[in-house]
Amino acid sequence: MRAGRPACISDWCNLFAIYDTNGAFTCRYRPLIMRSALAAELSEWQGVLGTGIMKHLHINNLWINGLLQTFEQLGLDAAELSRGMEAITAGQLAPGCQLDLVDARTLWHRAVKLAADPLLGVKVGFQQNPRSSGVIFPLALHSPSVRAALQHIVNFQTLISESGCYRIHVLDVEGRDCIECEYVPVPSSVSISPQQVMSVVASTLNLIKLISSDDICAQRVYVPAEMDTVLIAQELDCVVESRAGNLSMIFATDKLDDPIFGRDEHLYQLSLSYAEGLLRAKRVGQHFLDSIKGYIDVASPAQVGVDEVAAKLGLHRRALQRNLAEQGTSFRQLKESLLKERSLALLISLRLNVDTIAETLGYSDASTFHRAFKAWFHVTPKQFRDQIGS
Repeated sequence: MRAGRPACISDWCNLFAIYDTNGAFTCRYRPLIMRSALAAELSEWQGVLGTGIMKHLHINNLWINGLLQTFEQLGLDAAELSRGMEAITAGQLAPGCQLDLVDARTLWHRAVKLAADPLLGVKVGFQQNPRSSGVIFPLALHSPSVRAALQHIVNFQTLISESGCYRIHVLDVEGRDCIECEYVPVPSSVSISPQQVMSVVASTLNLIKLISSDDICAQRVYVPAEMDTVLIAQELDCVVESRAGNLSMIFATDKLDDPIFGRDEHLYQLSLSYAEGLLRAKRVGQHFLDSIKGYIDVASPAQVGVDEVAAKLGLHRRALQRNLAEQGTSFRQLKESLLKERSLALLISLRLNVDTIAETLGYSDASTFHRAFKAWFHVTPKQFRDQIGS
């Protein structure tokens, strides 16, 4: 057994129960022998949940902070990796804040460059605490079967990350019924690092082994040609092959419907209901943020102000800012996120020069845009395109 993995499902399966008390979610332990580690888990979850509902932002917060902590454990400087990212201070994502897609992928590109380790993604996936996936963890632990757990991972993946999601395909492999779990990245001006995807795949494989008591493993994992299949195969303990396209895992279906040992139907139903509520809240919040971006994403977006957008929405400036704060962001942060995405699309996809980009986005001159870009990424536009965008 590799370091950092729970010995068996009994180490995790009754960590906590989320239940509804007069409309408020809280947590408690099942009546098991209290280990000191479990007591620490309870204390930490109570700190996250408090007396109200654990919002979808908290799960994303847990995931990013778990990732930053794992980077530190692997000898990487989280402060260096996150330089220029205002939401991250002292190596942690501030409570209630979000890390946009560009920053999240930039974080990984920096980690890959700094680590220079072909197994970085696998190590992160194996070492990151399963609890950092929030409610997805107990939901998988208490699912009726591994097939159901996989489907829940697919359905609720966006609660923890906006970088991509799984898609499941049914196929026949050498006369054997199988399913393929393909990770499909969200299109962006900053490409996703294969090591970032590998961390998600390794984490999923680890969780599937855990809930099946090591009885279900991937039959095959497909990776891009630039990844080291030999080293990855040794770590994953399965066949790893190069293939064009997205990273994916192949599972035989013959044991996927076997019951998960130690599951609790009550905890399963509560976790499922809770996850569905979180996803609904996230979608409502995302629709609101997208509508705001729509008002900013016009000709010369750099010149659009909060008062202008608030007026178009029929809201007072303070009401708009308050609603944005509830979604873990601010008008300035949302506007910068859009400007970063637009500038990188123009810089990398269209390969426009700085003068043209500055004019397109509405900056007063190229030097103003250049300063803004360097404040965002701590490199010049040319350096970013050479290091990350190409």
